[in-house]
Amino acid sequence: MLASKKELTLTAVSQQVDARYHVRMAPSMLSRYEHGYSISINHLFALAAFYQLRLDPLVQEFAKTGQRYLTR
Repeated sequence: MLASKKELTLTAVSQQVDARYHVRMAPSMLSRYEHGYSISINHLFALAAFYQLRLDPLVQEFAKTGQRYLTR
């Protein structure tokens, strides 16, 4: 989803994240994340940095509600 906004393929995102942050993730894993599978904390931080996303609203929402996001 975010990859398409940047006009990048999942392969390109995978390669760029690896080059910038030294975090390896296969394009197939990125596809799984797009479809709701659980993400590791290292991958979450690397993708947030890559897409310049802030994670604190997500953490604050969890702290307020205690509700977990549904994953597969």
